[in-house]
Amino acid sequence: MKPLIPLSKNALKNPKSFQENLNVRKLTNEHTRKKRCDHKKDVKIPFNSEERKLIKQLAKKRGLEPTPYCTYLLKKALKGNYHFPECSYDPKGQPYPAKLEEHYHDLLFNNYKVQWDCSLKKAAYRMVSYMLTVESRELF
Repeated sequence: MKPLIPLSKNALKNPKSFQENLNVRKLTNEHTRKKRCDHKKDVKIPFNSEERKLIKQLAKKRGLEPTPYCTYLLKKALKGNYHFPECSYDPKGQPYPAKLEEHYHDLLFNNYKVQWDCSLKKAAYRMVSYMLTVESRELF
């Protein structure tokens, strides 16, 4: 009985050589994908349930979803000249991501993470939690 798809006689006799002949591209450092020019980096900021409710309420008043709202607050904090007080940080809360362009991500890293000697998430949390208090005073 003949196979439906004709293969070379060599492939039928030696299946290993057939698998080696398949055109499989392996990615190396030289062949990685190009990055988009508007690539954004995520910073996942953990919040407790009360802060998440507040973020949802304030985001709704601004006509945004929670993720763009967290991004807005973090960018506003990075642009402005604010003094961010120390606050308690619980890394086990549920996170909301803030999607930052590379410029803002570098600002957060160089100006605050290094200066405060803490993690990137903790620095972002400290800034966003302060901005939440400022925003809640303005909107309520």
